[in-house]
Order: sequence, then C-alpha cells, then structure tokens
Amino acid sequence: MSTTTRSDARSPRSAAAPPDRPGPIMRRRRRRITVPAVVQYVLLIGLAIASFFLIFVMVDLSFRRGVDINVHFWRLFSSPYGGNYHTALLKLLPAMGRTMFVAVVSIGGILLAGTVSAYAFARMHFPGRDVLYYAVLAVMTVPSIILLTPHFVLANQLHLVGSLWGLIVFYVAAGLPFAVFLITTFFRSQPDEVFQAARVDGASELQSLIRIAVPLAFPILVTVAMMNFLTVYGDYIWPTLILDKGNDTLLMALQTFSPRLDEYVNRPDFGIQSAGYAFATIPQLVVFGLGMKYFVAGVTSGAVKA
Repeated sequence: MSTTTRSDARSPRSAAAPPDRPGPIMRRRRRRITVPAVVQYVLLIGLAIASFFLIFVMVDLSFRRGVDINVHFWRLFSSPYGGNYHTALLKLLPAMGRTMFVAVVSIGGILLAGTVSAYAFARMHFPGRDVLYYAVLAVMTVPSIILLTPHFVLANQLHLVGSLWGLIVFYVAAGLPFAVFLITTFFRSQPDEVFQAARVDGASELQSLIRIAVPLAFPILVTVAMMNFLTVYGDYIWPTLILDKGNDTLLMALQTFSPRLDEYVNRPDFGIQSAGYAFATIPQLVVFGLGMKYFVAGVTSGAVKA
C-alpha cells in the first residue's frame, strides 16, 4: 500500500510534461549583420584580392617572353615560356647559396649566444647582472642606419671587407640584443620550482639549460630565428658595402636584372626579372610554412609574458 501511495503521489508530477527546451541549434542567437561589419569584410576581401593579384601578375609575367610583355602587358594567360627561369636560376643559384649560408650561420650564432646569455640573465645571480642587462637593451634603441659607418670602419680594421664573415659577425651582433630580451623575458616567466627540482636531482646549469629551458622556449627560439632570417635575407645595404660584385648575395644579384635606362642600355627583360623575384620568394614561403605555428605561439607567448 505504501508503494502504491508513493507512486500515486508522484504521478501528478510525472504526468506534467516538462516544457519543451530548445536544442543547441535553437539556443544559438542569430548574428545580426551590421553595416560596419559589412564594410570591414569588404575592405579585408579587397585587400586580400589586391595582394594576391600582384603576386599572380608577377608569376604570370615570369612565364612570358619580354617582347610579349612590352607589347601586350595585360594579356594574361598567354602561352607559358620556361626560359626565364632557366636564365634566372643560372644567375641566382650561386648568390642564393651564399645568402642561405650567411643566414644559417648568423641565425645559429644568434640563437646560441642569445640563449646562453638569456639563461644567465634570467636564472643566475652575479654582480652587475641588471646593469649589464639594461645595457644590452639600450643597444636596441640605436638605429641601425647610424651604425653603418662605424661598422664599416671596424670591419675594415678586422680585414672582413670582401668576405662573407663580414656579414655574419655583424648580423650576429645586431640580432643579439632583441634575442636576449625576448628569451630572457620568457625564461623569467617559467616557474622556479622546475629548475630547483633539477638542481636537487644533481643537474648542472648547463644541463638545466639544455634539458629544461631550451625545450620550453622552442616557440620563442623559432620566432627569433624567423625574424632574423627576414632581416638577413632581405638586407641589401650592408652587403653592398662589404662584398665585392663577384661575391654578391641574392638581392645584389637581383639588381643585375634591373639595369639603368639610358642611351647605352636596353630596356630590362621583365620576364627574367619577374622569374628572379618569384624564385627569391620561395625560401621565405618555405620558412613561414614550416614555422608559422611556432612563430604565432612564440609571439603570443612573448607578448603575454612580457
């Protein structure tokens, strides 16, 4: 009887059907399309089309003969011609090899010296640490264009003029201040307990750097490497001061495709010129394609930690 009474007591509640709850799709609020949003999307789409259109024109010109470009510039999708790349590669491959050698060695020196210095500033205590750290940061405030003359005089005294090492030494020196600042900021944001536990287990400072600090700072290191790669790869002023014509870098070699127009020089071949610039963008696309994920993580982490 008690069971029946309880079930009868619950029956009015169970008989009342629960109200219809909207599903997850119904819960979503429809976004209202406003005029500022439409204008924003239109501007972004227009900028994207303008940017990719210029790249498309460059690639299209690289597959056309110079005579065809001069006569019919806007005649796109014409018959492809691969001789421009053959001519451009013959002139640019040696310069590309020298540029990549300078970039790889310079970035390696910046990462090695910057990581060791940043770990010392962040995790070690020695007299004058803060003074030395702020002195390194003060170098970042000096414009690089002002240092061209002192750097050239110093390179001449060190007998580095005409050598690729004249580029590497000064690229490493120019890239170290920002690398030290960014990596030091990240190292200081890491918990001290991790490094203290490593010291308790008997790890030295070098082992803590290699096994703990460097793996944690991998996105930051990739960010530093990519930013310095863009600087070294796209530099034109300093190589023209240091190197000879037979030892030119990629941008110096590209300038041979753009002769001055006077009564003794013919019009430049825009097909070969476009092929050279299209070929020069390949390393940058490869670097950004492989490291973009770590680059974004490193920039975000550095911005938040700073």
